[in-house]
Amino acid sequence: MQGFFWEFDFAVKYMAVAAFGTTIADFIVIVFALFFRNDSVYGNGRFKLLSKFTVLAIDAALLCGVFYLFTTPSPSPVIAFSILTGAAMFTIMLVWSLVQMSSVSSLSMEVLETVVGVIEAGDENLDGHSLHVQNLTMLMYDYLPVDIRKNINPMNMQYAALLLDLGKHGIPREIIDKQGKLTPQEKKLIQSHPEICVKLLEGIPSFSTVAKWIKYHHERVDGGGYYKLKDKEIPIASRILAVADTYSAITMERSYRASLSHEEAVAELKIVAGRQLDSKLVDIFCSIPTHKVIACMADVKARMKRYEVGSFR
Repeated sequence: MQGFFWEFDFAVKYMAVAAFGTTIADFIVIVFALFFRNDSVYGNGRFKLLSKFTVLAIDAALLCGVFYLFTTPSPSPVIAFSILTGAAMFTIMLVWSLVQMSSVSSLSMEVLETVVGVIEAGDENLDGHSLHVQNLTMLMYDYLPVDIRKNINPMNMQYAALLLDLGKHGIPREIIDKQGKLTPQEKKLIQSHPEICVKLLEGIPSFSTVAKWIKYHHERVDGGGYYKLKDKEIPIASRILAVADTYSAITMERSYRASLSHEEAVAELKIVAGRQLDSKLVDIFCSIPTHKVIACMADVKARMKRYEVGSFR
C-alpha cells in the first residue's frame, strides 16, 4: 500500500512539473504574440486576446496546485485528488463562462453589422462605409504598439467604428449628398452628426466610452476640428478612427467624386499627417501590407452582396 502512495505521489508531482512547463511555454508564446503581432499564434488579436488570458488563468490554477504539492512532502491521495479536481472544475467553469460571453458578444456584433449593412445598402454614398471603417480600424488595431493597444478595449473599438456615422441618418439626405459647396448652415448641420450619435447612445451606459470616441473622431491634431481639440487632447481611439475613416472616405465610390487608389490614398494620408491626422498613426497605417488593407474592402463588398436580395436601394 505504501508503494502505491509513493507511485501516486510521484505521478502527481510529475503532472505538476508538466503543468509548470506548459505554463512557461504558454507565457512565452503569448508574450511573443502580443509583442510581435503574430496572427498565427492564438489567432487574430482582434478577437483572441480573451483566449490568451484564459490560458494564463487556467495555468495559474494549475500552478496553485504545483505550489501546494511541492511544499507538502507526502500529500495524501485524497488531498492531491481534491487539488487536481478543483483545478479541473475551475478550468471548466472558466472556459464555459468565457465561451458564453464570447458567443453573446459575437452574436450582438453580427446583428449590429447586419443592421448597419442593410441601412447603408440603401445609400449609394455609404454602401458599406461603416463596415469598411470597422475592418480598417481593427486591422490597424492589430498593428498598434502594445503600449497603445493595452489601453483600448477592442470590442469598444469595433462598436465605435461601426457606429461612426450613425448620426448622419439624422441629417437630410439632400445635404449629405450635395455635390456643390455647402452653405454655412448646411456645414453646421453636417458637423453635428457626431453629437447626434452621442445623443442616440447616451441612454446606453456601457457605451459612454464609445460615444466619446465617436464624438471626437473629426478632430484635427492641429486644433482645427469640430471641437478645437488638438494633439493628445483628442482620445487616441478617436485619432485611430480618423485615419480609418479618412482612408475609407477617399477610396470608396461616391456619386459626387471619383475614388482614389490605395497608393493615391496613402499619399493623401501622408500629406495631411501632422495637420489633420496623427503622424504616428498614419505611419502605422501606411506600414500595413497593402494586400491586407485592400482585403478590407473586398470583405465589405462580399458582405454587402447579401443585401442585394431585397429592395434596400
